[in-house]
Amino acid sequence: MEFIDVVVEKIVNGGYGFARYDNRIYMIEHAYPGEFVKIKIKGNKKDVYFAEVVEYLEKSPYRNRMICPYFQKCGGCQLLDLDYKEQLKIKTNIVKEQVRRIGKLDDKLVIDAIGSDEIINYRNKMEFSFAYDRGEIKLGLKKRNSNEIINVKKCLIAPKEFNKIINETKKIFEALNLKIYNPKSKKGEFKHLVLRKSFSKNEIMSIFITKTEYITNYKNFKSLIKERIKSDSIIHVMNGSDSIVLRGPYKTLKGEGVIKEEFDGFTFQIPPTAFFQNNYNVTKKILNEFVKIVKSEKITGNLLDLYSGVGLFSIYLAPLFKHVTGVESNGISVKAAHSNANINGIKNTSFIKSDVQEFIKEYDKRIDLLIIDPPRSGVSKEVLTKILQLKPKNIFYLSCDSTTLARDLSNLKKTYNIEFIRPFDMFPNTFHIENFAFLKVINSD
Repeated sequence: MEFIDVVVEKIVNGGYGFARYDNRIYMIEHAYPGEFVKIKIKGNKKDVYFAEVVEYLEKSPYRNRMICPYFQKCGGCQLLDLDYKEQLKIKTNIVKEQVRRIGKLDDKLVIDAIGSDEIINYRNKMEFSFAYDRGEIKLGLKKRNSNEIINVKKCLIAPKEFNKIINETKKIFEALNLKIYNPKSKKGEFKHLVLRKSFSKNEIMSIFITKTEYITNYKNFKSLIKERIKSDSIIHVMNGSDSIVLRGPYKTLKGEGVIKEEFDGFTFQIPPTAFFQNNYNVTKKILNEFVKIVKSEKITGNLLDLYSGVGLFSIYLAPLFKHVTGVESNGISVKAAHSNANINGIKNTSFIKSDVQEFIKEYDKRIDLLIIDPPRSGVSKEVLTKILQLKPKNIFYLSCDSTTLARDLSNLKKTYNIEFIRPFDMFPNTFHIENFAFLKVINSD
């Protein structure tokens, strides 16, 4: 077994400490800039060697005491014991590096990250997994780079209510001896427990996900969870996919079947399987930034919102525009967007259920502002090509992946001035960061 002493230069995308030694590059788990560490090699891909720390010979002054018993095993967060101001600096530098290396852009475009006011108990959605191991029912989070489940009693980035629910759920499942799904054998029933919270309304939703509709001992299961799980809504989702956690048809076992979130007087209903930003405080800051730019740049007219979800951006900005069109492929989200427009008395929005690539092929209207909030994979070449043909006057590009953002901005830079890229820390204590890029067309007709 190979042991090496190295100095960590920086943290790179993926949350690894980066070190160089003897013409090799090392990616090290749980190692911070400036630390001198003894490492053990776990494997390699070509010239990059992945390693773990065996001993901290010299620790970073920004490393705080360990505050979670699962940290370093659990994959939920990677920077939990790092000073928060230092986290923001490191994340800003990761974005700068991706913008420079992948986008071939000036990293001065990246301005300082906006932090989250809350850095623990902040997530409004958590996905916990069930497992059955040596006679014990586990409910928790996956180990980093593994499908093994860490049995969690208390997660620090989850709201306190979630921790009570996962512990109560475990007791119910053990009492009823419910069947846990095994992804290898494809047998069993319960796969995940997804918990959602509305921070403005203080509502909780518990979502139990099974492989099929059938649940053994269903009557007792339904009775006990309604009695003992403190949730405003309890949902049963039937999901045959092993690759996507939250999708499929669902039944409401208790409550309204939606949770509501409010931003500056706008109310949004969020169905169980719809996407929604996972940090209320930072989402509010992004919305305020959008409004500030729309007003200061005097942007009016037509807004096209691609990947529009439940209509958050479309509806929030609608009073500032003549007409807003939202495009979303998830039918449940589109239905919620129509409802949300009605709830808020917004008349100038249209929400269309369509794949973005299919929709934009035929689109030929003038766009004064384009909002893009794509999945982690970014925007496809076909959609980018069409955007360059349509030449929206202004673009707000929101991204949770700085690599695909940098790639897409590189394709847009000939036609657009990239005014700035601002990281928003939607995910404290992890290496993930949300980014907002503001673009203005160079030659406006």
